[in-house]
Amino acid sequence: MMMGKMVNWGVLGCAGIARIRMIPGLLQADNARLYAVASRRSAKAEEFQRLFGAEKAYDGYEKLLEDDQVEAVYIPLPNSMHFEWVEKAARAGKHILCEKPIAMNEEEAKRMFEICRENGVLLMEAFAYRHSPLVNKVKELIEEGAVGKVKYMESHLTDVLTDMSNIRMDRNLGGGAFYDMACYNVSVISYLLGKEPECVKAFAEMDERYGVDVSNTFLLKYDDGTQAAGYSSLNSYARGYYAVVGEKGRIEVPCNFNCRNVSKFTVSTGAYVDNVEVLDEVKTEYTVMCPDNYMLEAEQFGRCILDGEKPLVSMEETVQNARILDRAFEDAACRAKR
Repeated sequence: MMMGKMVNWGVLGCAGIARIRMIPGLLQADNARLYAVASRRSAKAEEFQRLFGAEKAYDGYEKLLEDDQVEAVYIPLPNSMHFEWVEKAARAGKHILCEKPIAMNEEEAKRMFEICRENGVLLMEAFAYRHSPLVNKVKELIEEGAVGKVKYMESHLTDVLTDMSNIRMDRNLGGGAFYDMACYNVSVISYLLGKEPECVKAFAEMDERYGVDVSNTFLLKYDDGTQAAGYSSLNSYARGYYAVVGEKGRIEVPCNFNCRNVSKFTVSTGAYVDNVEVLDEVKTEYTVMCPDNYMLEAEQFGRCILDGEKPLVSMEETVQNARILDRAFEDAACRAKR
């Protein structure tokens, strides 16, 4: 990478995730420049321009894509709009970082990558947590055998949504807990276990008024006997947590997926059961300093553009996770009819 070379970024949409997390992270990245922002409302685009110092503000996504100075775009639009604007950005020659979940199903995800390949641009799903030293340290410990052979993993991501006008409650925009939150559970389980399940079972609590799932549980079984479970919800107490249980120990990560600053997790080993009482367990606490995940994400994608580095969240990972979500959706829908 040439010293001082920067990627000119455009942001398609003024969503909350762009305002609160992505743009502040982008502004910290050492190879990124916030060049343009776009909204369907000119006042909103101009507000973002003033707030973050973008050079250009466009009252329309198409106008931003027509700007030859834009090299990469970040897409924080509602889930149901991802395919349309990934395709349009690719045909405009822009590299694309698209918010999770990248697509509404596996076939959409596959086609998005095909379109980007045909147009010679990069595409990466924006799972910012995957760039964090925290999850990478957990992965490292698993691979080193810190807990022995992994037998079970679970992941939880929950919150109470009080604003029913939120896009998460809009079926037509790809709302619901599966898309918004379970995608994280699927992603971290797939990343840490490094394989695809042979069996997927799922249950969902549907909101009859809005037609979206407000909570769900999925169960995964792998061909080596490993099992996993995920729980996500838009109507239960806020929690971000995942745990890995092996034959010799347990890793517990009571952290938000998009953590910042100091994060801590524990590895427990040495325990045995006597009369249903767990005795002599030794807990080792790990402390990891976590820079802003969104800064790391922007920098990594920038290196892909400038230096030929491969996207950290690969096409194969994205498509596999979409496929698992599809299988969970299908099973949950079948069970709801019984």
